[in-house]
Amino acid sequence: MNIVKTLLLTATLLLFSACGNKTAFKLQEPLQNAALVYVYAKMNLSTDDSTSRGEYSLRINNKPIMQRIKDGEYMVLNLKPEAMTLSATKNQIQEVVLDLDLKEGQTYYLKIIDSHDGRAFDFVKMKNSEAKAEIALTGLAGSYEESIENIITEFVNPKTSDESMEVKTAVVPVIVPVNSQAPVVQQTPIQVAPMSKTDEILKAYELKEKGIIDEQEFKSLKTNILNKK
Repeated sequence: MNIVKTLLLTATLLLFSACGNKTAFKLQEPLQNAALVYVYAKMNLSTDDSTSRGEYSLRINNKPIMQRIKDGEYMVLNLKPEAMTLSATKNQIQEVVLDLDLKEGQTYYLKIIDSHDGRAFDFVKMKNSEAKAEIALTGLAGSYEESIENIITEFVNPKTSDESMEVKTAVVPVIVPVNSQAPVVQQTPIQVAPMSKTDEILKAYELKEKGIIDEQEFKSLKTNILNKK
């Protein structure tokens, strides 16, 4: 009887994890000039042997991440290597705060622990060796989007973290005299690094605040920036 019960529970978990077409866990390396932070919540079974999923919202330095994380999911964040405060909140009521001193090139695993019996949950830093076995059984949470009211500048932009990133060319005219005749204009290219989406949104927000564009124009600009590849 116990064997049958165990098989049923295992099948339930496998079926549940397959639903929603979640991307399986994939180990990553930190970006240049960044610390890699995984946040995950294990899949739990309630006392009546049925699956029970919690849902949690996350904050970085009191700025909310739009995407929430559920039991059986993980989220991966490339953050600036500095002191930061991360927090997890359940049902917009219970919040647990975790202070970290992030180091460049290091990987951190943060686990949401919830017994689902009415008691307060916990949000803790795990040992890498123990966390790797647990997080491998989770699936990737949905993607998040940036809100102009809460731009999370703590993220490291992958486009600006690579020294070999693509650059755009600007042309600057240079006056070169030839035999005291009319000057000849010679074009000299210089390299200019592209702006990140966050920088572009902030520029557009400044234009709105100065009254140069209205709210509707700002929203249209923001949508176009976020949709750019």
